[in-house]
Formats: sequence, C-alpha cells, structure tokens
Amino acid sequence: MGFSTLGQHVSDRVNKRFFATIAVGLLIIGAHVYIGLAVAHNLRTSIVSANPARINWRPVIGGLLLQICIAFLVLRWPPSTQGFGWFANKVVSFLHFTSNGTSFTYGFVANPPAICGFAPVFVFTSLQIIVYFGGIVAVLYHFGIIQAILSRVALVMQMTIGTTSAESLNAAACIFLGQTEAALLIEPAFATMTDSEIHTVMTAGFACIAGSLFAAYIAFGACPTYILSATVMSAAASLAISKLIYPELQKSMHSNTFKFTERQNSTVLECISNGACHSAKFVWAIAANLIVYIALLALFNSIIGYAGDLVGIQGLSFNQIIGYCFFPVAYLLGASDAIDPAIQLDETMKVAELIGMKTVLNEFIAYQSLSQMIMNKTLNGARAKMIATYALCGFTNISMIGSQIGILSVMCPEKKSAFAKVAVRAFVSGLLSSFMTTCIAGIIINTPIECHSTLAQDHCLSLHQVQEVFHDYVPST
Repeated sequence: MGFSTLGQHVSDRVNKRFFATIAVGLLIIGAHVYIGLAVAHNLRTSIVSANPARINWRPVIGGLLLQICIAFLVLRWPPSTQGFGWFANKVVSFLHFTSNGTSFTYGFVANPPAICGFAPVFVFTSLQIIVYFGGIVAVLYHFGIIQAILSRVALVMQMTIGTTSAESLNAAACIFLGQTEAALLIEPAFATMTDSEIHTVMTAGFACIAGSLFAAYIAFGACPTYILSATVMSAAASLAISKLIYPELQKSMHSNTFKFTERQNSTVLECISNGACHSAKFVWAIAANLIVYIALLALFNSIIGYAGDLVGIQGLSFNQIIGYCFFPVAYLLGASDAIDPAIQLDETMKVAELIGMKTVLNEFIAYQSLSQMIMNKTLNGARAKMIATYALCGFTNISMIGSQIGILSVMCPEKKSAFAKVAVRAFVSGLLSSFMTTCIAGIIINTPIECHSTLAQDHCLSLHQVQEVFHDYVPST
C-alpha cells in the first residue's frame, strides 16, 4: 500500500520539469564519483573527491536519505507540513518582538508613518533581530536548553548518518546558530580533529544560514517555510556531500558524546548583556558589507555597461554576465515551469543572476535583488521564486572562504594550515549541498506558495495625491 501511494505521488509529478530537477541530483553525485574514480591517481589535489577509493558510503547514502525524509515530512506529508508551517510562522512572530525594542530605541526611523517613500531603515529593523537573537541564545545556553536540543538533534544525525559527535553537533548547531556560533561550541575539539572532520565542519558552515537572519531574509520576500526547511535539509546534505568529497582516512577521537564547555556568566542579566553586545558587532559588519558590495555592484555594472556600449553591445551588465555563467545551473535546478519558452528563458536567467550574485558577492545582496524583482514584478513565477529562495539559502560566497579560514584560525591557530588546505573543497561542497536541497525541494513541492516582501508599502498615504486634492479643492489666493 505504501509503494502504491508513493507511486501515485510520483506520477503526479512526471513531466519535463520533474526529470530536469531530479537529473541534477544524480549528476551532482554521479559526476563527482565518476570523475573522482577516473582521475584519482593523477589529480588527487583537484576539486573532486580527495580519495575516491576510500569513500565510506554509509554517511553519503545516510545523509541523502535523511535529507529526503526531512523534505518529505516538512514539505509534502500534510500533517507534518502543517505543523512545520505553524512552527515557521511562530519563529517569525518570536523574532518580530524585536520591533518593540527598535521602535523605542530608534523611534520613527524604525517605525515610520505610513507615507509612501518612508520605509523603515533596514539596518535599524531587520538587522537588529541579530542582537535580540544573540541575547536569547545566551540565556538558553546558560540554562542548558541549547545544549539539550542540539545534543539530541546531533544524536539523530550521528546514528542515521554515522558522522562523529563533533561533526554532527556542528551541523545541528548551524541550523539554529550559524557557522561562527556553531564553531564556538566545538572549539575545544579543533585541536584533535582530522582533516575530514575539519572539512565537514566548514562545509556545514557554508551550507546553512544563521537563525538570527531568518527574519531579514523573510523581509526580502523569502517564505518562512522555505528558509527554515532549506537550512535543516542542507545540514544533512552537507554531511553527505562532505564525506563524498573528503572521505575520512584517519581515526577520529570524537566518536563519543561531545562535552560542552561552561561559560563564565554569573547571572541571567549578564548573559543577556554579553550575548547582545557580542551580536551587535555582527550587525554593523553586515551593514558595512552591504554598503561596499552594493556600491561595487553598481560600479561594475557601470563599467561593463560602458565597455559594452564601446563595442556595440547595449545594456550589458555584470548581472547579465554572471547570469550567463550560472544559467546551466539554474536550468538544471528547474527554475521555471512556464509554458511560454520566452517566459521560461527570462525566469531562468533571472534566477541564474541571483545565484551568481550570491556566489560572487553574498546572499544578502542576492535576496535584496530578489526582493526588488518581486516588488517590481519582473519575476512573477511562483516556482522561480521558490527555487531562488532555496538556492540562495547558505553562506556559499567566495568572500566567506577567507572569512571562515580567519575565524577558525583564531579559534585554533595550530590548525591554520588544515583550514586553508580544505577551504576551497568545503566551499564547493557547501554549494553542492545547497543545490541538492533545491533539487529535492523542487521534486517534493507540488504547488509553490508565494510570499511577499515586508519592505513593500502596499497601503500608504501618497503625498502626491494629497497635493493634487489640495490643488483641486482649495482655492488659490
């Protein structure tokens, strides 16, 4: 009975887009295994598997099966889908309590009147959630709640996938906390980690996002269910892909339960203060990066557009160039289900541009561009928005390679060479993990839902209309 039900679900999705979407998952695994086996003796330092002959298939297959099971539960099976959607909305509501603090602290800058053009300042609204989230996490850690949740999630991963306690704990922590905070939890283990374990830790850091950024991405128009499911699925995928790209060749010292370190905070109030102050610096770091990257993007578009005009190519831009580079990826991900070939091409190109921005610049710029496309109605397909949301979810941008090496080297200086050695492979593994998550979501989701940017002003007072009313009804003197 179970197989007939599954067959009925699958038959509903048998179309061109289904095969195009499922093909990329097979290509990602098959291509890396095949190429790795073919060139193992000559290209051991290449970007493919570090040692194809020593791949342990249990974590690879176990991780992929766990990812598919998670996807089916949270995206397809009605009872759990409804429960997961409820949980995602409650997470958003929980994070929105930040508005009480920002409205008091920043006044109308964070909560402006409903006048067209007077939108809340992003850095004083959505980014401030990071401060609030940091304080909450510090309190939960103080009472041992974070440790209890993460240890149980890590135990499930350890039992189903077969990864070590440190690897599993890091992947579980990345779901909720992000790469830096997750790495801090396992900081004492870095000194005795194998290269494969380090690679797995870095891969999970690239593949997932920080829980404190959920609301920021949702403000840009990303659906809460998609964002939350993407980071959970990518955690499992990162373990599988990492063990495929960089198999374990040494004996791990972290196969048993991981011991958490104690934090030196005497009171709850001290925890809140320390957590908030620690998180505040990330807000301004993100703001600084947004300023420079958006400015550089405009500069590149201007230079490339000018160069294009000189050779007779009108409208050429940096966005278009990276869009062409990532077009095959977007197409294989099934970015559009439009019947009209012209619309399908346009939607696929726009998703490709977003993936390129995320990879070359960062995910914040990509989500901001997605928000503009949604508000300007230049990207209308529900599936295209869904695929873009999943594909952009992760810290897989080139600048994060140096960032991860720097952060982890501070935590464990004696392993600096190991961090640098596996960083590029970990980046590629994280990218593949995000694409695997996107593929599976594209297969599982029948009817994509649409979400809208909270930055858009649908109902606001237009000063121009007020001026026209006064001009028509108030007599001039």
